[in-house]
Amino acid sequence: MWDRLLLSMDQFDSGQNALAMALGMAPRSGASVVVLHVRERSTMMQVPPLETLAEARSLVDRSVAALERAGVDSCGIVASVDPHHVARQIVDEAKAWGCDAIIVGSTRLRGIRRIAGSGVRDRILRTSSLPVLVAPPPIGASNRIPKLTHDRAAVR
Repeated sequence: MWDRLLLSMDQFDSGQNALAMALGMAPRSGASVVVLHVRERSTMMQVPPLETLAEARSLVDRSVAALERAGVDSCGIVASVDPHHVARQIVDEAKAWGCDAIIVGSTRLRGIRRIAGSGVRDRILRTSSLPVLVAPPPIGASNRIPKLTHDRAAVR
């Protein structure tokens, strides 16, 4: 069906859900996977990013390793952009790598946050000409964004 998928990773549970979706799809279809993590760079110089470049690279490396253990040909890249350009970077990387679809994770938003539709996922859906596969969290999962942890354990 698809030859190359772009997996957009983040450091939250939604990124792990997207990785699980890629691990379920790619081995069966024989697709290769480009793992992309877009590190948000603050527009204000005094505000540090949520993660270091080394932490971002480690997240990508662990994801690539998990895919390769499943027999999936994969590679990983890290990009750093300001928060307003994350969705555009994801769409542009998918085009540049010749991907057939984009896999993203999602949180279950409620109330006004859901109606507003201003998240990265929604901007990707509006701007991409490629199919966008959204990996939702399990039903009943919290809709809060979890705290960042610096767990360096391997991705399962």
